[in-house]
Amino acid sequence: MIDSDYWRSDRFNLHPARRGFERLCRSGIRRRRLPDADFGGGGGVTGSVYAAHLLEAGNTVTVCARGRRLGELRDGGLILQDAETGRRTAHKVGAVATPDGVACELVLVTVRRDQMVGTVPPLANIDADVMFLGNAAGLTETLAGAIGKRTLFGFPAAGGVRKDAVVRFVLIGAQKTMLADSDRRRSTRVRNLAQMFKSAGFPATISTDPEGWLTAHAAFVAPIQLALRRVDVQPRLAADQALLTTMVRATRQTFRALQAAGNTEIPRNLRTLYLRMPERFAVWYWHKTLAGPHGELWFAAHTRASPEEMASLARALHAAVNATSRRAPDLEALLNS
Repeated sequence: MIDSDYWRSDRFNLHPARRGFERLCRSGIRRRRLPDADFGGGGGVTGSVYAAHLLEAGNTVTVCARGRRLGELRDGGLILQDAETGRRTAHKVGAVATPDGVACELVLVTVRRDQMVGTVPPLANIDADVMFLGNAAGLTETLAGAIGKRTLFGFPAAGGVRKDAVVRFVLIGAQKTMLADSDRRRSTRVRNLAQMFKSAGFPATISTDPEGWLTAHAAFVAPIQLALRRVDVQPRLAADQALLTTMVRATRQTFRALQAAGNTEIPRNLRTLYLRMPERFAVWYWHKTLAGPHGELWFAAHTRASPEEMASLARALHAAVNATSRRAPDLEALLNS
């Protein structure tokens, strides 16, 4: 896995795109008729959560990390705490400083979207399928063109924060892990990966339009992040009726613009919340959700930690709306505030 935490490393004199390469290796899936192969993953929040669950499912994991994080993984393994149950787990994990010599069939890339294109040079020399597990909206064509047929896309269904060696996380039950082949087919390899993720506790959905799915997800999450930027913490947003209303309207308007342009990838639960239910219901829903712990773990922590990614995703969403025949004035208001 190429993970954003390792990406910032200056420990090694490597090409900037090669820094941050984190991989998690998997084997022993013969019972599911998958190839005896390795699997890519890493040591940030997303990588740690997926790595630990794959370990619990009986898979073998190797993580490539940097500096202090490398020492934490070697000394104590992957340490996770379920924010809802309080259950803490620790897993021994193989940890290496560089990916050299670690053969694999799949690499998970969990860097922020503003770092994805920079990972292409080292990935081009690796004989493995490559899955960008994050929001690559606006970048799917570029990434697939550079990596070729090996390219896969995905989006995680977990959130959380990391403090020192411990990742405090929550699984997002209302969202499945999205998987997609770059050739827009329900290919054998993506169906096999869906089975593997499911066996590790991550129900998966397969999309045949990754760009459409990721753009629809951006239309949902970017207005929340932009609203949080105004107030810094989610309890203040939960208490701000006017800002919540602007946030909800921004997503409603953006969904309608995307639908008008032929996007059919808006998940059913989000279509119901934003397009079928009254606006006031969606505002109430987000008031309740953002006032609780899910608001921090699902949205606020990541928004604070990754302002560059938030800005990059918002720009991609703005470009997608501008390419349609519709406008989203409330999204414009959030972007310009």
